[in-house]
Amino acid sequence: MKEDLRTERKLHRIEENKSAILDAAETVFSHKGYSQTSVDDIAEEAQFSKATIYRYFKSKDEIFYMILLNSFKEAYETMAAIQRKNIKSEKKLEEIIKFTLSYYEHKKNIARIIFIEKSPLKKIFNIDINPHVSSSRPHPPLPQEFMQCSNAIYKIMCDVIAKGVRRGEFREVDAQEAAHVLSAMMRGFLLQGPMRDNVYTLNESISLLFHYFLNSIKA
Repeated sequence: MKEDLRTERKLHRIEENKSAILDAAETVFSHKGYSQTSVDDIAEEAQFSKATIYRYFKSKDEIFYMILLNSFKEAYETMAAIQRKNIKSEKKLEEIIKFTLSYYEHKKNIARIIFIEKSPLKKIFNIDINPHVSSSRPHPPLPQEFMQCSNAIYKIMCDVIAKGVRRGEFREVDAQEAAHVLSAMMRGFLLQGPMRDNVYTLNESISLLFHYFLNSIKA
């Protein structure tokens, strides 16, 4: 019994240390970017020795990978909690939109690393974003863990829309197509695209998405 308690405490301490390292690393990555961040920087921020960092993670790449994966998992868990609520489908979609845009705002420095530096995509996911390469050229699929989270999030959106259609809250739409359109619209606000000169506040972005998406599928 005592041995079980020791093992449990040890595992708990390991998870606490890993979490502390990831939190510290996210802070450093957010301020310095991916390329300019070193394991020494992460160790200093976490107040661990460099050797301790390597005891839990093989490299800076693995640390960044885990930060992204945990973000995907956190997003999924929050959306799943919204899905389980006993509220109308329209309200669920409102909460999903608010959460998605708010979460991106919270994580925007990490997202910016991916979209601007691009090196993490090449090193960690083997995806080469090159403007001279045709977009039709296939690239290796994302790691399975990321695909599972991404697909689960998309399925939640499909299920919420489909349930709204069955209840008569939404007009007859293809739930998968509608979820795809909503995802694309949210990505457009996250990445700004050709509207990047018009900087929308978080509330303005949410309001526009409500107006152009939710109003378009209401019964």
